[in-house]
Amino acid sequence: METIIKINLSELNDSLLDKIRGFIGDKNNINVTISLKEFNPDYAEELDRSIEEAEKGENLVSFTMEDFMAYTPSK
Repeated sequence: METIIKINLSELNDSLLDKIRGFIGDKNNINVTISLKEFNPDYAEELDRSIEEAEKGENLVSFTMEDFMAYTPSK
C-alpha cells in the first residue's frame, strides 16, 4: 500500500506526526519518504530554452578558473 500526503510547511508539526503514527499503527517494515517538489512553469520554460541554446552552442559563456575564483565570493 502506498499513500501520498501533501501538506503545506505550516502543517508540518507534532500533530501531523501523531496522525502518521496512528495511520501506520503497529505495522512493521514501513518506509517514509519526504519529497520536496516545487514547480515553477516560468523556470521550467527558461530552463528548457537554455538547454536548447546550449545544445546548439548559442549564448555560451566561458572563463578561466582564475576568473571564476575572482567572481566567487569569499567565505
